[in-house]
Amino acid sequence: MKNCKITLSCICTLLYMAAFSQKEEIPFGNLQVYSGNTHAHSIFTYSHGNHLQKKEGFVKGDKILVIDSLYLSRPVNTYLKKDWEMFQGLPEKHYSEAKETGFDFYTVTDHSQEEAFYPTYENNTAWIIAQKQAEIASDENFTAFMGVEHSENDSDNGKGHFNVIGPSTYINAIRPGIDIPYFYNWLKQNPNNEKTGNPVVVTFNHPAEDQYNNWEYRDDEITEIITLLEVINKTKSHYPGFLAALEKGWKVSPVAGMDNHDYTSIKEIDSRTFVLAESNTPKDILEAMRKRRTYATFDKNLECRYAVNDSIMGATIPKAKKYEVDIFIKDPDSTDASDRISKIDIVTSGNKVLKTFQAKGSKHEVHWNVSLLQDEVEKFLFVRVWGIPSETASSSEPAEPIAWLAPVWILE
Repeated sequence: MKNCKITLSCICTLLYMAAFSQKEEIPFGNLQVYSGNTHAHSIFTYSHGNHLQKKEGFVKGDKILVIDSLYLSRPVNTYLKKDWEMFQGLPEKHYSEAKETGFDFYTVTDHSQEEAFYPTYENNTAWIIAQKQAEIASDENFTAFMGVEHSENDSDNGKGHFNVIGPSTYINAIRPGIDIPYFYNWLKQNPNNEKTGNPVVVTFNHPAEDQYNNWEYRDDEITEIITLLEVINKTKSHYPGFLAALEKGWKVSPVAGMDNHDYTSIKEIDSRTFVLAESNTPKDILEAMRKRRTYATFDKNLECRYAVNDSIMGATIPKAKKYEVDIFIKDPDSTDASDRISKIDIVTSGNKVLKTFQAKGSKHEVHWNVSLLQDEVEKFLFVRVWGIPSETASSSEPAEPIAWLAPVWILE
């Protein structure tokens, strides 16, 4: 009888330990978290940037660039600084600074209408140099990407900027006839890099709430190519634009673009795009971006991940009677009180907050499991993370979240 009691006790202990271990297992722990930048400009964006100085007498409202007869951007009312190399350089300079700062990946996206990229074709000298420098900079611990910022500024069919990451070719965004519908059709014809076979990844950049002709021209095909949206640009959020895109049916995941027109900002700005990928290679990072496994944060080392009904963030899942949400958030700076996590929200359509985890005390790590009912979730849900207010804040509540995570979409 005594042995029986001991055996039962051991079994109960093992079952408890197994259950506890299973509960504490972080969602999709097999995926690594990589941090980087999805939006930057090198000296190939010569028409504007920190390498130029405004001329004497310049006043607010004066132009800093014009479009010439070749549909290229040209600087005006500015001149090249004598020490311009202290601020700006070729893509390779950006990559080396990013490596030194601890980035896992970094993307240079110069404007497609710059003089360096004229004439517009795949054997353009600057285009080849940019690709080669990205290839050379990449190693087992760092991935360098190049692409273009496609800036639609002058069309009656909507205005807005996009980043095209990892393409094998490009088009001049401001040439006549190249509007947003034209660009979307071009993307459909070039969804993958012809040389590498890797997916081309496209982002909506620094969006206003009603940009891109109020988010028009969406169809199923383009929805699977434009999969990211810049919720953070530099140090500002574009949350209303993110919500508007989601409500219009775009399936976009948050990213943070530094949009730096210099290399000095690399060490100054903490905003980061994070990607959940199998490894740090161009193929795996781009595929993770295509699958929307990203999040945007103002914190340079905040680890975030979550799953819904055992599907990873960024996924589209079947409608269910209940949704089991498993969220893991961790800031490794556990001795820094300013990096504490204050709360976590689960948000659905209409910016409706479904559930909130309110942290008590000093929390640098949260593992939160919560259930949602079918009628609570409409079309999608996503997670946002809040830090603590700065010492200079006038309120006990932070002004906005520090991170936005990829949505999970519900099949209708």
